[in-house]
Amino acid sequence: MDIHDSLARFDALTLLVLGDSFVDEYVSGDCSRLSPEAPVPILRVDSAKTKRVLGGAANTAANIAALGGKPILFSLYGSDATGKAFEALCAGVGVAVESFQDGRPTIVKTRLVGQRQQLLRIDHEETHDIDAAMEAKVLAAFRKRLSKADGIVLSDYAKGFLTEALTQVLIREAHAAGKAVVLDPRPQHAKRYVQCDYITPNWKESLGLLGRTGDLEPTIDNVRIIGDELRLWLKTHVLLTLGPQGIAFFDRDSGEFLHMPTAAREVYDVSGAGDTVVAAFALALAAGLSHRDAVELANRAAGIVVAKLGTATVTRDELLQSDLKSSRLLTRSQLAPLAEMLRTQGKRVVTINGSFDLMHAGHLYILEEAKAQGDVLIVGLNSDASVKRYKSKDRPIIPESERAKMLLSLRCVDYVHVFDEDVPMPFLDEIKPQVHVNGSEYGADCIEAPTVKRHGGTIHVVEKIPGLSTSQILDKIRNLPS
Repeated sequence: MDIHDSLARFDALTLLVLGDSFVDEYVSGDCSRLSPEAPVPILRVDSAKTKRVLGGAANTAANIAALGGKPILFSLYGSDATGKAFEALCAGVGVAVESFQDGRPTIVKTRLVGQRQQLLRIDHEETHDIDAAMEAKVLAAFRKRLSKADGIVLSDYAKGFLTEALTQVLIREAHAAGKAVVLDPRPQHAKRYVQCDYITPNWKESLGLLGRTGDLEPTIDNVRIIGDELRLWLKTHVLLTLGPQGIAFFDRDSGEFLHMPTAAREVYDVSGAGDTVVAAFALALAAGLSHRDAVELANRAAGIVVAKLGTATVTRDELLQSDLKSSRLLTRSQLAPLAEMLRTQGKRVVTINGSFDLMHAGHLYILEEAKAQGDVLIVGLNSDASVKRYKSKDRPIIPESERAKMLLSLRCVDYVHVFDEDVPMPFLDEIKPQVHVNGSEYGADCIEAPTVKRHGGTIHVVEKIPGLSTSQILDKIRNLPS
């Protein structure tokens, strides 16, 4: 998967998001004392650390916007002050809203946080189903938007917006219009989700959807059993999030099972992580990605968001950075995004190129000198085909995969890109380094100089250290007794 190309497709996508929305409020402060009145902690609120963010279906929409898509949120909220704040939050993150009111207040979930640990959650909500007249209003607005939508997301938090009748009509009408439905479920509403296209429960929700009780562990065997039962019963593809065990996908039609380990390096807060998974997965499907690539993208997004405090979103840049950091052997399409990211971080980028066949002390010396010229060293490595063309048919001695592996084992080398051209100029055009390093045999007027200088960079020349050249080493190898 070319993640840069995939994410670029999101710009043209419009997703309709329908479901229960609310405001997530975080009241933070110092919590280092116990109350003299009762054995409970005292939270000394720091107003500067108190914040409000979008929750539920609105958080899914916010994640879609953060990834570059165009979400239209169908939401029920109050005409109260919190409702005004909700509208402002949506506008602030680029979420368009189809609003509905039936007299109930805006749902607010207030979390009290001390020393970055959640102490208590307070929910202000009324959770009864909307009536038939409101269902009709929602459906009428949905029909007006449906033809121009690229996908549908239903986010059910069991607060009353997605009634059984409305859910089933939305699924039918989406299918009639040729639109796929991705549904974030609640166990108590299982029967209304039949044939929804994609369902995205976590492990606990998957057990609840099947009416199972108890603490069944998410072993691979158990995951296979539960996922298969869900896809067969609900006649849908199943994307099953498994926390530390990663993510699993079950194909509705073929029964194919796909499991990916978690992409999270650390888990800080899982609040809203499911919303992020749904947003990334739905966008990827709408962009035409395969199931495997869509699952991988959703898994990466989840790995980023769980490292954040509270309900949060994942941006396109964060996904690109996670992709670049996941592999230090770069493809051509990764070069420019990496260089741009490094420059925005204030990093000085240095490049060097060569075949680096039969590594010796001279290679180590020039690489270390190159790294000393900046913060990040990117090595352009001639491919096997390139080496054969510009050196001889007997070269390289070491294949490109092994040469790249050896370079990446060095502390002074940050990234390697293997290029097929005879010259490194296309590589340099992508990176636009601040410094390009060459050996003294090529000098400051090397063939790379015009390209580097055109992008505002300079050439740094490193003198040779005494020792054997590569050709001398090869002569000695050839003369070794057999």
